[in-house]
Amino acid sequence: MGSCKIMKLKDLIVEKKDDKIQVQGVGTYDYKSLKRNVEKKMKDLTQRNKKGNHMGVGKSQFNVLSAMWLALSEYEENN
Repeated sequence: MGSCKIMKLKDLIVEKKDDKIQVQGVGTYDYKSLKRNVEKKMKDLTQRNKKGNHMGVGKSQFNVLSAMWLALSEYEENN
């Protein structure tokens, strides 16, 4: 009888974690850390909003988040 190897979904998913992504005006990140960084910033903003705490986050922080989001978006669109 031939051997039948069952593939799991996780074996089929290739994470782009080693690719380097340039974030305009911020720096270079690998895919995994950039995605994690954006998620962390979004979570912080959500928690602040729920608490009614809209102090301490200014235009420059939103510009950084925007640049990171755009870099992720462009990377995912092209890869």
